[in-house]
Amino acid sequence: MRYIIFFLCLNTPLWAAQIVGRVVDAETLMPLANASVRVLNAEFATQTDEEGRFSFFDLPPGSYTLALSHVAYDPAERTVRTTETTELLIALFPKTLPLDELSVIADPIGAGDIHRHPAYATVITREHFEGRETSLPDVLAEAVGVQVKRLGGLGAFSAISLRGSSAAQVKVYLDGMLLNAAFGGGVDLSNLPLAHVGQIEIYRGAGGNGLGGAVHVRTRPTDKQWSHGIHGSWGSFDTRALSGAITGGVGQSQFLFVTDYAHSDNDFGFLDDNGTEYNADDDAWRNRQNNAHQSVNFLGKWRRAFGPHRTLSIQETAYWKRQGIPGIGNNQSQHAQLDAFRTFTEIAYRDRALLRGVTLRQSLYFTHTKERFRDLEGEIGIGRQDNDYRTRTYGWQSRLQTDLFSRCDIAAVVGLHRETYLPTARIGTSANLFDSRRWIASARTRLDLSLPHNIGLWSFGVEQRRIHSSFTGANPFNFSPLAPDSANTRHLTSLRSGVRLDLTSNTMLKANAGRVFRVPSFYELFGDRGGVIGNVNLMPERGHTWDAGLRYAGETTALEGAYFDHRYENLIQFVHTSQATSRPVNIGKARVHGLEITAQKRLGSRVNLSGNYTFQRAKDKSAIPHLSGNTLPNRPPHALFARVTTRLGRCTVFCDYTFEDGNFLDRANRRPSTARHIHNAGVKIAVGKRFRIGLEAKNLSGSQIADTWGYPLPGRAFFVSISTDGRR
Repeated sequence: MRYIIFFLCLNTPLWAAQIVGRVVDAETLMPLANASVRVLNAEFATQTDEEGRFSFFDLPPGSYTLALSHVAYDPAERTVRTTETTELLIALFPKTLPLDELSVIADPIGAGDIHRHPAYATVITREHFEGRETSLPDVLAEAVGVQVKRLGGLGAFSAISLRGSSAAQVKVYLDGMLLNAAFGGGVDLSNLPLAHVGQIEIYRGAGGNGLGGAVHVRTRPTDKQWSHGIHGSWGSFDTRALSGAITGGVGQSQFLFVTDYAHSDNDFGFLDDNGTEYNADDDAWRNRQNNAHQSVNFLGKWRRAFGPHRTLSIQETAYWKRQGIPGIGNNQSQHAQLDAFRTFTEIAYRDRALLRGVTLRQSLYFTHTKERFRDLEGEIGIGRQDNDYRTRTYGWQSRLQTDLFSRCDIAAVVGLHRETYLPTARIGTSANLFDSRRWIASARTRLDLSLPHNIGLWSFGVEQRRIHSSFTGANPFNFSPLAPDSANTRHLTSLRSGVRLDLTSNTMLKANAGRVFRVPSFYELFGDRGGVIGNVNLMPERGHTWDAGLRYAGETTALEGAYFDHRYENLIQFVHTSQATSRPVNIGKARVHGLEITAQKRLGSRVNLSGNYTFQRAKDKSAIPHLSGNTLPNRPPHALFARVTTRLGRCTVFCDYTFEDGNFLDRANRRPSTARHIHNAGVKIAVGKRFRIGLEAKNLSGSQIADTWGYPLPGRAFFVSISTDGRR
């Protein structure tokens, strides 16, 4: 029997029903702290304390369904009927977390969670954003140490920075598959639909696998019990969204299907300075043009168990998006357009019985991405363009994790990855970019060792990679001594180590250090057939990072503070070699150091307070005289986020506030950004057992803001939504 439940009735007034309980590990019967407990049909939620206890008070007598989740355990649900006080004892069974990178692991000792690993991480579960009118970039922007750079409007290009890193230095994974393309640049987070997401993990600094850290996006899991849900919304700028999900099981098989549609005209108003920043006489209020977008997405999963220890799974994701490219605000385009289509297929086999205490996972994956950029009128950039860009990846991974020793957990990952980039020009004789390909062979190992007397954990990881990049086709720069070769090979070794010391039952000290690299992209290595000459002699960007701090997790209060120091070397910069050409070289350095503080406070069973503050100094240390000492753009020294959530019967009300100051929009620090004050508010109302209505207001003060010069973000906006779900 998977769940052990005791029901004990106590004498309390009939009109004030209560549910109190305790959550434990099914194998060790040890209490589980920080397990999420939700009352599905009353929209109450809480977390267990250090003793695994939780409670809900002042409930109307009736039947309630509790949903329990924990990052290291299989989720569970339990339906209870109470008229007075019901006390529960619920046991959860451990699950093995997939080892996507060195830092993403199950805690090898006891019933800990990701927060008990030395790495500094933020875990965002689906309960945090479900039913809200938001997007993945907006959800990530609320986390400590995170800055998101958006090119304006819903569905527009959005990239992430962690602790002052560039977007290219942050690795983004979808169910363990790296999304960063070899061509270069960061990952467009707007292309990851939130309807598919089950959990997000943000690893900052040495705990991640990139120079700045890593973001792991995990899609929704399958479930044996049949359930379905539908969510629809409409709001400002004719923004519409509709999504549906169904999951269930037949025999030993489990299924999940999720589909969603999104559309927005994005014709919000903004103040156009007409290209004369210091002359207010010609400023005018205009609407954003050619800024509409629409997308259709699908996620399908199938999982079959072959006995208690072996499973086979297949996953398919398809994404299509069409959007206008409006250009800068004072010179908007009318016709430029970008179409994108992406598929991701993975077949995985997991075996927990091959050897005792060993879990082995084998996976094969394939991705195909096709983009088409059309600017037939030459409104953006130089000249008319109609180009196709195709990226394909093939890969194999083998993951092994063992807990053969009671105080030691060992994991190893080996993989082979091939990526091809194929540009095609529909106008002209050839594309500006080269056909390129990259082979990556990698091997990673990780050791987690429980310290004597259970005073903490020491973690050490090493990764070895061999990267071979090459291009095909004639090189138009062969006449120049700067012309790049057709191939480049690098061998890189990354190291990281961390420690967690338990000072008290509620307080821990965590510290990490690491050395990480970023390999130059295709664009940097080989250039294009136009004005950029590649440089295959580029050294990989290198980062040395460390952090240290304290974390306190009490019954109703959680507080974490960390100091971090990141030093980057060999940063790649483009310099002009003539009036018509430029070439990337290693001349850049940067240092980012600062303080991160996060806090949570629960007041009774109705009010939750949460927030975070980041102070950072992100300085350019390059050899360029007019840039050295400047603040890196889009890395504000002060960033604050705060939220208040209140539950009043069937209503859940939230208000949040975002503040930024000291930001610059350019590397020369000539375009400072005014202090940003953003206020959002919303309410969710439960109607019956299955329906929820939501009302949400964003940027209530109507602040005119921008992350990039010339690309305004929306002002005041309102949304209404309705959701339904059911189980059988």
